Amino acid sequence: MTPFTVSRVFKAPLALVWAVQTDPAHMAKWLSPGNPAGFISRMDFRVGGQHFYGMPGPDGATMYGIQTYRQIEPLKKIVLVQSFADSEGNVAPHPMAPDFPKAMLSTTEYQDMGDGTTRLSVTWTPVDPTPEEAATFDNARAGMTGGWDHMFRQIEAYLATL
Repeated sequence: MTPFTVSRVFKAPLALVWAVQTDPAHMAKWLSPGNPAGFISRMDFRVGGQHFYGMPGPDGATMYGIQTYRQIEPLKKIVLVQSFADSEGNVAPHPMAPDFPKAMLSTTEYQDMGDGTTRLSVTWTPVDPTPEEAATFDNARAGMTGGWDHMFRQIEAYLATL
């Protein structure tokens, strides 16, 4: 199974892109731009720490996730294991795709392009997927690309306000 990778160059300096990705106050404004007050976040940003979050969706339902940090290199890289969660922070199936992998190794890399822009690259690899989860992951690439494109556009719009 091939990992899934996306990247985008943002018109913002590295330190700002890093802050927007690691500070819950910033994250609420681009992850939940229509309802930042509804964004739930409990973050312990350190190796071994966790980030539990909830994002209200357009239908009013909240989608929860949990991340466990494995590696943090400030302004360079964040490696974490990411899963969907229930409202208590327990790992749960994807709310719309129960055969999606239960855990993803997520590597986010930050690169200063030297001209006031920053490249952000994200790679997802399923952790110990069942054959069904691996197939669902492989078949979901177009949806993941679209989802990340939407998220990157939200980050760009938020960065433009800073």
